[in-house]
Amino acid sequence: MKCIYCNSEVELTSSDIITYAITGAKLTKSFVCKTHNTFTNDNYEKKFVADLDFFRNQLGLTTRDGKIIQYKADISVDGTEIHNVKLSNRESLYAPKDVVAGTDSDGNKILMAPMERLEKISKGKAASVNMSDVVVHKTVGSNDFIGYHAIHSMAKMAYEWYCYVNNIEEYRGEYREIIDYILGNSEQEIVDIIVDGNYYGMIDQLSEIGTNSFFQYDDLDGYRYVVIDFWKTIAYRIRICKSPNGCLKNAQVLRIKLYLYQIDGCKTQKEFGILSLMANKQANFKAIRPKNITADIWGIFANRIGKIMSTMVLSIHILKREVRNLSTKLDKYDAGEISVTALLGFEENNIVTTIDILSQLYLNKDKYDMTKTFNQNLPIVLDLHSDTIGRTQGDKKKFIQLLVDKDKDNELSEYIWNGINFFNEIYENEMNLSK
Repeated sequence: MKCIYCNSEVELTSSDIITYAITGAKLTKSFVCKTHNTFTNDNYEKKFVADLDFFRNQLGLTTRDGKIIQYKADISVDGTEIHNVKLSNRESLYAPKDVVAGTDSDGNKILMAPMERLEKISKGKAASVNMSDVVVHKTVGSNDFIGYHAIHSMAKMAYEWYCYVNNIEEYRGEYREIIDYILGNSEQEIVDIIVDGNYYGMIDQLSEIGTNSFFQYDDLDGYRYVVIDFWKTIAYRIRICKSPNGCLKNAQVLRIKLYLYQIDGCKTQKEFGILSLMANKQANFKAIRPKNITADIWGIFANRIGKIMSTMVLSIHILKREVRNLSTKLDKYDAGEISVTALLGFEENNIVTTIDILSQLYLNKDKYDMTKTFNQNLPIVLDLHSDTIGRTQGDKKKFIQLLVDKDKDNELSEYIWNGINFFNEIYENEMNLSK
């Protein structure tokens, strides 16, 4: 095996083909030398990942050592705007283990912490604020997704993934164009953004929020491409090389094998076909250069990206992780160590949604068919049409009020444990079905 960038056989390292920070499904191979692995990481991927910290947090991704991802955002509290506040979840704001720092609109530093701690820091100059209605603001910047670091990171992932699925384990001359682009030796544009409504209609049926979908195909322009559909938000089309001789340029049906790398760590494949309706068509997908994306087009992508904040991806493995965390909190709640507010993570979306799902599972347990998988049961038990669950803010507030009322009536613990215990039965059954 040699480096796919330079043919070096020295210091080959394990490369994260799909950058580890954006997927739960790890994909690695030792076919990149240390020099070029370091180059792509330091020049593109680190910045690309840092720009996405907020979205990675919302998707439930973690650091390599399993810690919650922190991000910077602006918050409004008691009439004051505070900028560049580092957060990880709502608990880090409402019950911080350390001082929460930010700046006001004039650039003055502002500290937030329990009053007794601030009294010591400020020597009596601290002022109290009303924390009952804190709003977190996060601007979705186009540069985070279609800027220099994002586009080059996508080119790197596309090339390495292409080599991986095609068992290419050395540098080859036909890939010089994309290699030069990745290594900064060429400014020739090889990455497009798909803006084809038919494509997004198709991919929305085949994948879920947070999934990275990859496929390769030969287009009618004589080139071979890799398409990366990132988190079911934006699709990047990367030119890899000239189409090999013998490829059918005029085929009426484009047959594609789609590789899906899901947020819960699963890797699956699906096949689909695209029928070409136009003779002498130059491309199977309508695409434009990132620099040519208009405000109107970006608005469409921003709406797709926004779904990350309002949707919880459902799988047996993701829910098991959330149930494990909830069980730990519930034990503390039962022991009187934390309040109902802390149990609910100060109304953290994932915690509230998890309790909602558990309650629905328990309420509809008679409908659950243990001969079928969790995902096969979801449409019936939860009345869903996909593997995601979303709730409006109004729905969320009503459900939280229900939980608060049950806390007052000393019924909350039993209510949640009933759901947890039934889910654990489901999980054990699922593991038996998969054997």
